[in-house]
Amino acid sequence: MNVCEVAALASLACILVCVGGADLNIEKGNDEVWMSQVLLLQGEKNRLKRVHPLTGYFVRVTWSDDVTEIKDLGPLLLNHRAFSKVRSDSDLFDTVQVGDQGRRLVWDDGASLNISAIEKLPRTSMDASEFKSIMADLHLNSDALGRLLGLSRRAITGYRGGVPIPNAVVLAMRYVAQRWDA
Repeated sequence: MNVCEVAALASLACILVCVGGADLNIEKGNDEVWMSQVLLLQGEKNRLKRVHPLTGYFVRVTWSDDVTEIKDLGPLLLNHRAFSKVRSDSDLFDTVQVGDQGRRLVWDDGASLNISAIEKLPRTSMDASEFKSIMADLHLNSDALGRLLGLSRRAITGYRGGVPIPNAVVLAMRYVAQRWDA
């Protein structure tokens, strides 16, 4: 196979993955190229490896690259009627598992979430060390950060000391950290 044929197969592989045809094979003369080989050229997308339900619509997910995150599924579950049973029954919520070869979270009632939606959810947890690290990177003291976020110096000092940080503050900190010109 020449480079053009490989590139064409790689593009086709990308299309087939998007439409769920990754189990197909492609034949070229006497040479048979399996999709798994073509997918290696494209690079495999991250998939879910494990999920563990927590309280309040939170789950701990482990991705195929072994990164573990806590995700708040609340914004997705609360926004769609299809999840009304999952929302109202904590025992049902606890049945969450990885499905479709790591491409979905599924529940016993048939409800499911695609990983693309899960990946887009912002990280809403932050510990004191990460909070302090962002403050240091931004060269801001408690008074300055409090002023920037509309919070008291006492609240900032509390977060630095280990008081649980509300989601809105976490999102604001990450937003400021991404856009700050230090």
